[in-house]
Amino acid sequence: MTRSRFYALFLTFFFTGVSYSQPYWQKGTRLATISSNANLDGLESGFTNAGINTSAGGALFLDEKWAIGVDGKYRWAPLSQSIEASVRFQNLVYGASNSGHSLLLDIHLTAGNNMNITLSGDMFGRRTTAIGLGAQYTYWLSSSVGIYLWPQVNRTNSGPSGLWDWQMITPVGLQLSWQ
Repeated sequence: MTRSRFYALFLTFFFTGVSYSQPYWQKGTRLATISSNANLDGLESGFTNAGINTSAGGALFLDEKWAIGVDGKYRWAPLSQSIEASVRFQNLVYGASNSGHSLLLDIHLTAGNNMNITLSGDMFGRRTTAIGLGAQYTYWLSSSVGIYLWPQVNRTNSGPSGLWDWQMITPVGLQLSWQ
């Protein structure tokens, strides 16, 4: 791999990770999140692909420590689109917005559908599923504003091959809390 290709690969990973940040709101026993981003991919000769990603979700605390949540995601590109829905079971292990730190663990299940169109107009698609674990660590700057890091590991068949493999994402964002 030449040096210029290595730098392009590194920058792709960096910007992909940064673009997956999302705000997270909390009001009493309810949590909500929404995010959206757009991407343009290209080479020196011009753009090769474009896409839009949106996601939204929410959770409801059933008691002081346990919550159940749902998430939805939609991705569009000129020749493909996908829809995903997730269910999360969350446990507040440590802290809250009135302490300096908090840790929220989750187990999540995801189901989705990908649809693709070839240049000749043929359509094909597949169903995807995933199961995973996550740990959301929040550093609270004040009782109403925190910065979170939420690494999540999934076992999924949503990759390009359709085979089961491991996937890791790490959203970083701003969490707002008010009563």
